[in-house]
Amino acid sequence: MTDIEEVDSSNESKSQAGPGSFHTKWEEKVKSYHLPRAELDKLVMEYLVKEGFKASVQAFQTETGIDPGVNMAIMDDQIKIREAVEAGNIQTAMELVNDVDPEILDTNSKLYFHLQQQQLLELIKKGDMERVIEYATTELSARGEENPEFLSELEQSLSLLAFTDTNTSPFAELLQPSQKLKVVSELNAALLASQDQEATSKLSTLMKLVLWTQDQLEKKGVEFPKLANIADGKLESPTHAKQS
Repeated sequence: MTDIEEVDSSNESKSQAGPGSFHTKWEEKVKSYHLPRAELDKLVMEYLVKEGFKASVQAFQTETGIDPGVNMAIMDDQIKIREAVEAGNIQTAMELVNDVDPEILDTNSKLYFHLQQQQLLELIKKGDMERVIEYATTELSARGEENPEFLSELEQSLSLLAFTDTNTSPFAELLQPSQKLKVVSELNAALLASQDQEATSKLSTLMKLVLWTQDQLEKKGVEFPKLANIADGKLESPTHAKQS
């Protein structure tokens, strides 16, 4: 029996015991699983390394004695590149990436396009329409014609020009800091891959698996205490919408 089938089976019998006891039983099962502290520390260390948090890696290494397992010099590069992207200096970021390994951008067309797209978004933020059109025409239009996915993303970026207040655009999130974080994450993955390191941390994969599993349970109509906020780890009581 799979975990989802087990949850579904438990859900069928919960009405006899009541929702409160079902929630309690669920929490007891979660708490009964024991992950050794050493394994948890390794997961945390790997996550910090993948995200390029050098200061946190060094502090955590001092606290736990765990070897980061990566050349710390690459983390210095990650920090410089992240700072350049966050400051909107995309050309500088690309130059720094090329200094680390020229093949990264040459062999990763998607990453290169997203850096160019971010450069376009930075120009849109500045309101420099002449340079926006020039850059889109000379640097991005041909790439959009070659790849339908790139074309769609380019169109979304350029659609921002149709709004006096870009916050009212359906693609307003492209101008938010979260968009830069996506680019930084792609860059970190590419830098690690160039060093024969896994691009995605196990902790990130586990969190995605949790969200996917919850989505599958909801599609099956299963009521369960949902992890509504990963940041605080609090469970949300199951709803009873099906009874209404």
